Amino acid sequence: MTKKKKKGPPIKIYEEKCVGCYICELRCSFRLEKAFNPAKARIKIRRLVNADTEYSVSLTEECDNCGICVRHCPYDALLQEKRKEAG
Repeated sequence: MTKKKKKGPPIKIYEEKCVGCYICELRCSFRLEKAFNPAKARIKIRRLVNADTEYSVSLTEECDNCGICVRHCPYDALLQEKRKEAG
């Protein structure tokens, strides 16, 4: 089995900045499935109880690092470095 090629650079997650608005999940699912369905998103937000942060943020193996979640996060909980140009 071959690994899926990533579109962009890695996505860094700052869970302490996440407020659980789920915009990233909605945008991801709409890009991939043409429907606002968080269950189909490649990014997962989970509310935690008795933890250091209120939310857990993770990317599934199917995530292709397209960055749509990063572009639409209003709280800067996600960061993706720009790809460096060769030359």
